[in-house]
Amino acid sequence: MYTQTMASFQRFTVKGQAYWRIVESRRVNGKPRPVPVAYLGKADDLLARLRQLDSLRVRSLSHGAVAALVALAQQLDLCGAIDRQLAAGGRRVRPCLAAAAPSPPAPPLKADGLSVGTSLTLASIGRACHPTSKRAFAAWAQTTTLGELLAVPVTPLTSQHFWDQMDQVPLEAMPLIEKLVVTRAIALFQLPLDTLLFDGTNFFTFIASSNRRADGLAARGKNKQKRVDLRQVSLALLCSRATGVPLWHLTYAGNVADAKCFAEVLPLVKKRIEELGAPLQGLTLVYDKGNVSRVNQHLVDESQLHYVSALTTASQKSLVSLANSQLEPVPVREEVVQAYRTTRQIWGAERTVVVYVSERLRAGQLQGIRQHLRSARKWLDDLAATLARGTQRRDRARIERDIETRLKGRQFLNQILRFELLGTDPKLSLTYAVDEAALQQLAAERLGRVVLMTNRHEWPTAEIIQAYHSQADVEAAFRDWKNVDHIAVRPQFHWTVQKLHVHNFICFLSYLLAKLLLLKAQRAGQAVASIGSLLTRLADVRRATVVRCTDGGKPRVSTMLEEMAPDLVSLCSALDIR
Repeated sequence: MYTQTMASFQRFTVKGQAYWRIVESRRVNGKPRPVPVAYLGKADDLLARLRQLDSLRVRSLSHGAVAALVALAQQLDLCGAIDRQLAAGGRRVRPCLAAAAPSPPAPPLKADGLSVGTSLTLASIGRACHPTSKRAFAAWAQTTTLGELLAVPVTPLTSQHFWDQMDQVPLEAMPLIEKLVVTRAIALFQLPLDTLLFDGTNFFTFIASSNRRADGLAARGKNKQKRVDLRQVSLALLCSRATGVPLWHLTYAGNVADAKCFAEVLPLVKKRIEELGAPLQGLTLVYDKGNVSRVNQHLVDESQLHYVSALTTASQKSLVSLANSQLEPVPVREEVVQAYRTTRQIWGAERTVVVYVSERLRAGQLQGIRQHLRSARKWLDDLAATLARGTQRRDRARIERDIETRLKGRQFLNQILRFELLGTDPKLSLTYAVDEAALQQLAAERLGRVVLMTNRHEWPTAEIIQAYHSQADVEAAFRDWKNVDHIAVRPQFHWTVQKLHVHNFICFLSYLLAKLLLLKAQRAGQAVASIGSLLTRLADVRRATVVRCTDGGKPRVSTMLEEMAPDLVSLCSALDIR
C-alpha cells in the first residue's frame, strides 16, 4: 500500500545528457520513493513544446449528423436523381456533388456552380438537422462540416439562391424524382412492402388572405392544430408498415376533406405501389376511419387491394352492443385486449369485422368528457346566474333549445348531463346534475370501442388489430413533420403554389433521409427510439481541425473527432462516421 503526494520536476542524466521528468513521491512499504509519471525530455525540447502551445489553433464544427445524412444522400444518389430527371425534362443543370452512381453530363449553366440537385440536397439535410428559413441556412451550415463534405461554399447560399433553384423544379418532375429515390431506398435497405399505411394531415401557414398566388392550395379548413383562422396546406403520406419509411406523398388543397382526398389519391397510391414492384394481390393498405365512406370503400373493393380500416362506433351501434356480451381475451403483443370477431354484410360486401376495447382510448375519452363537463358546467352556472338576476329575455323554449344545442356539440354530454328549467316565463330558474350512473354505463358499454373491417378473412384477430395499430407509425411521421427541432414543415416562407409543392418535397426527402438513418442505427443494435433523439445525439459529434505552427516550418493541419462518451463512439461506428 502507498499514499500519493504532490508531483514535482526531477532532473536526471543518461549518458551524460540531462533530461527532465515529473515524479510523485509515494510511500511504498513505509518508505518514501520517487515514482516517474511523465518524461519531458531535454530542456530545449520542453521549451519548444511550450512555445508550440502558443501557436496552436483549433476549430471545431458539428459533424456527426450532417456526415451521416450526406453519406445516405450519396448512397441514394439523391442529387443525381434530381438532376437527371430535370435534364430529361429539358432543364439545364449545373455540376452535381459526388454520388454513388455517376450522372450523365449536362450543359453547364452560369451562376454559382451548384446544380439544382445539390441545392435541394443541402436544403433537405439542413431541414433534418435544423429547420430554418432559407435566409438563415448559411449561418447554420457554417457551424457544421456540411459545406466541406460536399465541397460547397455555404456562405453565399442566400434565400434568393434557393428560390431560384426551386423555380427550376416543375410540379410534374417531383413524383418521378421521388419514385427513383424511393426505389433505390427499397433496394438498399430491403424494405418490406407487404403492408402500407396511408393518412393525411394539414399544416397552417401565414399566407395572407389577399395573396392570390397560393389560391387552389392554401385555403381555410378544419385545421388539426386548431388554427382555423389561418390558411392551410394539406399533405397525404404513404409509409411502409414495418419500418415507417415514407414511400409517396402528395400536397393538396387545405380545404379538401380527408374522405374526398382519399377518393382522389387512391389511383395515385395504386400507381405508386405498382411502380415499386409490389403485387397488389398480396398487399394490404391500412387507413383510418376518417378516409372511409361508402363510395371510398367501393373504390378500394375494385382496386384489388387488401385493406384494414375502421368504422365509427356511431354507425355500428348494434354491432357494438352485440360485441359487448361476447368479448374474449386476445393476446396482442405485450398486452391482452378484449375483442369480438364476426363477418357482416357492409356496403354490399362480406367483410370481417373486429370490435375490441382499447383501454388507452377509453381513458382518453373519459378525460375529454371530464374537460367538456367542466366547460359546460361553467356555462350553465353563468346562465343560471343570469336567470336569477331576471335579465334573461328569452322564453323557455328558446333557452331549452340553446342548452340542448350547447350539449349536443360536446362529446356525449347530452347523455350524461341532465337539466331542468323551473318556474314560468319570464321568471325561470335552472338546475342541472351529472348522471354518474349514465357516465359509468357509457364507459362500460361504449367508450374505448374500436370497430375494424377487413377483407383479410384468413388473418388471425391479433394480426388485424396489430395492423391497425401500425397506423400510429404514419401519425408519428406527421408529429415528426411538426417537430420544431428536426424536419419541421414550418417555417415555410413561400407564397406560391409551385414553391409550396417544392418545399413539401424537400421536407419529404428530409424525412426519408432521417428515417433511413434511424433504421440503419436500429438495425445495427443501437438504442435509439426516435429521429429527434438520434439527430440530437449525432449533432454532438464534432470534428476538430488543429493547426500547429512551428518555427521556420509550414503549418501542420490535422483533423480528428473530439473525445466522446463510449455510447456515442459506438453509434458513430455503427453509422460509419469518421
